[in-house]
Amino acid sequence: MKIAIIGGGNLGAAMACYIPEEHDVYIHSSKPDLWSNQITYIDKVSGTESVSTIECVTDSYKLAVEDADVVFITHPSFMIEETIKDIAPYVKKGAMVGVIPGSGGAEFFCKEVLEKGAIFFGMDRVPCVSRIVEYGKSVTSSKKAKTRLAAIPRSATEEVSRTMADILDMEIEPLSNYLVVTFTPSNPLMHTSRLYSMLKDYTEGMTWDRNIPFYAEWDDETSEMLIGCDNELQEICRALTKLDMLGVIPLTEHYESATVRAMTDKIRSIETMKHILSPMIEKDGKFIIDKESRYFKEDLPFGLCTIKGFAIMCGIDTPYIDTILRWYEKFGNVEYFVQDSFEGKDLKKAAIPQNYGLDSVDKVYNFYL
Repeated sequence: MKIAIIGGGNLGAAMACYIPEEHDVYIHSSKPDLWSNQITYIDKVSGTESVSTIECVTDSYKLAVEDADVVFITHPSFMIEETIKDIAPYVKKGAMVGVIPGSGGAEFFCKEVLEKGAIFFGMDRVPCVSRIVEYGKSVTSSKKAKTRLAAIPRSATEEVSRTMADILDMEIEPLSNYLVVTFTPSNPLMHTSRLYSMLKDYTEGMTWDRNIPFYAEWDDETSEMLIGCDNELQEICRALTKLDMLGVIPLTEHYESATVRAMTDKIRSIETMKHILSPMIEKDGKFIIDKESRYFKEDLPFGLCTIKGFAIMCGIDTPYIDTILRWYEKFGNVEYFVQDSFEGKDLKKAAIPQNYGLDSVDKVYNFYL
């Protein structure tokens, strides 16, 4: 099989190393000259090393995608719509085109590849936690035991899950519908809850003496906000009675932490996340907030806003989610609300279902079933 990976960052580099050598791996990168045709994989848990061969690294979408049987898109959510438009002319009939992870309203952008006769799919979470050691040459990663997947059309989910399990050599659980992927309460809730508790009192020009560990110094205020947002998401799931949304597992269940204190202790204890720092950059010996970080550009307009759009449609009040979005209006200088209505001008650039013709519950059912 020819397998194309769009994006040569942390995730794309690691996934290339998981694919068995009998497949031809093509990587699309904006910096192909920095790549070697071999990449060293360092297992973060065992420390063992292996070398994988890349068939081709290119900045040409045509060369990367044409005749590919599988296309993995690893770009951030705010780039997915443009990326799909770029690759659509070269996607062949029957190809499997997936977004990893598939949240952020990715399904709203898949029309062009579906019209080519391709299958669109998304994973609920990334299959590994990875960091580049040397761009285009080495990557360190820890692979998860399993991930979950949904496809559009829904009837293709089982087939795609089997194929991805073989390619990535891991367990893939088929999901009931793609909205479960969109609602998986990972980054859109975890990142935004933490950003709010860290920065709710932020004023322009603030600096820190160090970069704050994002998860290792997680606090009770963040856990309270996270659990509140997650409860609101579960209310939306219950309101969509014609869809099987049981796959949207509450975070209190996922992390086996029913209370605020238990959630804080759990998040702080996760070894693979302890090294992750906050979206800050060093300047003149101090640390400042990086407002161009994916944490802001992705998880608010292509995460929390998406969930809020469904809440509006279902008539669900979301005071916790609203608190974060109203804070971000000031922090990010955007407009999401006009008084109490979720109809600010900057929602035109957000991945809310209403922007893509899904403005009623019946239309949601028709789209996801």
